Amino acid sequence: MPVWLWVGLATMFVSALHIIIDFGVGLFDLHGTLTLTEAATLVGVALIQLWWAISFMAGALGNGSGVASAGILGAGWAALTNGFPIVYCPPVCEEARPLTDLGHVGSIVFGILLALVAIWSLWRARVRPGWFMPAVAAALVVGTLVSLANTPIT
Repeated sequence: MPVWLWVGLATMFVSALHIIIDFGVGLFDLHGTLTLTEAATLVGVALIQLWWAISFMAGALGNGSGVASAGILGAGWAALTNGFPIVYCPPVCEEARPLTDLGHVGSIVFGILLALVAIWSLWRARVRPGWFMPAVAAALVVGTLVSLANTPIT
């Protein structure tokens, strides 16, 4: 299996761990009727996980767009979205300790590493990825970030 795929799977793991912890510590009140932004955030997170799997499958079959898409999800979703909250709860974070630190630091490290390994893999293979899969990845990240930013945190 290519290195970028192993790094991608590790990135997806710490990213999913971080999101589960966020919901588990009660950052979002999911009781009763959801607001539009809460629903959009939940659907966006699920779609990102799905698109990550699709990107891995496409990349593993030799499609450079899948590799590029995974790299964008690593940088945009894992490193930026799931890693950035470390500023609000730096190590050693008391909430859901020690997994919160693993989720934050792991998302930053693996998210950046995935983007770099994806770029390196594409360069090494001399592959020019198409724009569709990376564009969908970027749109999912931006759309989910917008809904997340507008969701009231409890």
